[in-house]
Amino acid sequence: MTGTLPGGTPAGRLLFVCTGNICRSAAAERLARRDFAELLGDAADRVQVHSAGTRAVVGAPVHPHSAAVVRRLGGQVDGYAARRLTRPMVAEADLVLTMTREHRRLVLGVDPRALARTFTLAEAAELVGLLGDTPAPDQPLARRLAAARTRRRSDEADDVPDPINGSPEVHEDVVQAIERYLHPVLRVWAVDLGTRLTAAD
Repeated sequence: MTGTLPGGTPAGRLLFVCTGNICRSAAAERLARRDFAELLGDAADRVQVHSAGTRAVVGAPVHPHSAAVVRRLGGQVDGYAARRLTRPMVAEADLVLTMTREHRRLVLGVDPRALARTFTLAEAAELVGLLGDTPAPDQPLARRLAAARTRRRSDEADDVPDPINGSPEVHEDVVQAIERYLHPVLRVWAVDLGTRLTAAD
């Protein structure tokens, strides 16, 4: 999913990170693309959504059990290929959402400057609830989340468990949880992006 504002700058860049990049972050990427299409319509192609793994199974498709859930939820998994996390991926992202606190630590090991742009998915979902309903297109969502971070405490509830060796039911539960966490974050960001895109047009 690619696209730009005038001048060649994408409206937003979102990166999801897990371990193998075939279950959790892969599902998040494809569900986020689905959600942006619903939230932004034709403007969705002006947002870049990607994922990567700290120990990725490079080139692999989405795990079959996770893929089945993503498809049932309306996401597309065709043509997917897992990627290994690199510093440029992190440096270019406006917002990095990891599946666990350990993934967040590893992202910051790759690029320490990403601290204010990197959150676990569950953390970000709770933080957006602290922001209020007023759009802030001139203030990056990551900056607003970082400012709200001091108002909550991080713990094991911020981790989405790895379903890799689990049953189809385990993958179902994990992907459903990812979808629940995604929706509030993307809804808030889409409002900001929509305001920016309207102003740019």
